[in-house]
Amino acid sequence: MIIQSKRKNRFTLLGFWGFFFVIIVFTCCYCTHALAEQVQDVVLFEDLHEHWARSHISRLSALELVKGYPDHTFKPDRLVNRLETVVLIIRSGGFTAEAEKLATINNRKNNSRSTSRVETKQTPKVPWGQSYIDLAVEKGFLALDNLEGYEYAGPANRLEVAELLARAMYLVPPSIATESAPTEKNSLAGINSTSAKTFSDLDTLKTSEQAFIIAVANADLMSGYPDGTFRPQESLTRAEMAVILSRLVDRGWVKIPVERRLTGWITGVEKKKDRPEIEFTTLSGVQKLQVSNNIQCYMAGEVKILEQSVNFRCEVILNGRREVNWIDLLEQKNDAMEIEKIRGSVKMVALGEDNLIVVCDMNVNDMILPMAWDAVLTGGKGKTQGFKSLKQGDFVDIKLAGGQVKEVTLIDVKTTSGKVDRIEDGRLYLKGSSSGKKPAWFNHYDYARIVDKDGTRQEKVLAGYQVKITFLDPFPGEIDDEIVLEIKVIN
Repeated sequence: MIIQSKRKNRFTLLGFWGFFFVIIVFTCCYCTHALAEQVQDVVLFEDLHEHWARSHISRLSALELVKGYPDHTFKPDRLVNRLETVVLIIRSGGFTAEAEKLATINNRKNNSRSTSRVETKQTPKVPWGQSYIDLAVEKGFLALDNLEGYEYAGPANRLEVAELLARAMYLVPPSIATESAPTEKNSLAGINSTSAKTFSDLDTLKTSEQAFIIAVANADLMSGYPDGTFRPQESLTRAEMAVILSRLVDRGWVKIPVERRLTGWITGVEKKKDRPEIEFTTLSGVQKLQVSNNIQCYMAGEVKILEQSVNFRCEVILNGRREVNWIDLLEQKNDAMEIEKIRGSVKMVALGEDNLIVVCDMNVNDMILPMAWDAVLTGGKGKTQGFKSLKQGDFVDIKLAGGQVKEVTLIDVKTTSGKVDRIEDGRLYLKGSSSGKKPAWFNHYDYARIVDKDGTRQEKVLAGYQVKITFLDPFPGEIDDEIVLEIKVIN
């Protein structure tokens, strides 16, 4: 889409200050630990009661990505202008450093009288945010046909925002993304001709313009209306822009310090010293978190009280004092599921975007098991350190529900080594006599898995083999109660 020439609006002081309170925090947010310590409780905007975007706006406020006005309002239905939109999207896309670098270069050129000045792309002049406009044009995010006619103070429409997002987030095909003014022929590359039918009001737009809209819709950054339209010429409000920014956060396209935004589940709420404290559990362990004075808790956009958050998977946002500022309840824990049990030894634990545990079961079969978000580890240091405390070779009992690991119990095992003396009547004897601490024989040894030193399955164990036996001892100090889990043939 190429922005047509329009009458240039006068930039007002009110417009500037409105935008200042929206995005100025991007400039200083998260720069140093000292700044983080100055973080205040999330603001309770007085004009957001029952507003449809309340949870998104309060989330961004908790992350200090947006601010309101001095009268504690956000003015969610006020329109955003084109200049504000460009600066916000450029900042959100992580291009701030490039914009600052470009500003430094341009300032040097402007102050230089050298005749060897390199020509750069021409950009419209704006009263503030010039480096962001310059970078947007330089990178081809902003396509203009008339510099003097660029109406920077006019309200941005949905099509213009879709184009900026699609280009800045590199959602469009390269043939579109790399040219500041794409031709309709180039725009056809990589576009599904039927995808534009997702919205009923795009037929009058150019193919490239349709591509921008479909790209942001497929990325779930912008959506249409219940009647199936996109309404490309409608202006955007501050609330709608906040929702777009919130969706960028969801996709990791706005960088948030990992210590500020947590995902896990709340296993308890306790009131201590006139301030609540939550027990927050992840697959990496359990921690206690104090709650801020202005805590806000939501579920599907609806306000909830803190006590309703127990046993919910949630997103938690912390302030600079590591107090919980904001909670979004995502999914309730469900224990009413059919349980499948597996016993085996740990081969690997992978925690990240996909959480997996790899175990070798009692039939020496490797199993890759996805872990549920509310999976718990019991035994050992499971409560404090979580699944990262598991080591290769640990024997565990696993409970699965719906194909996912719900609970892992670390088994307390013992080991002994020796040479097999004989096998008779279902009992395996080791050479030498019992010391009182280590058993000299094992009943039902054939129930155990038998492996070589590399963990490969063996069919049998014979007299004379040097072995290492891993076993359970349910009643320490008594005899004939040991349960053999594994017999490893050393030679």
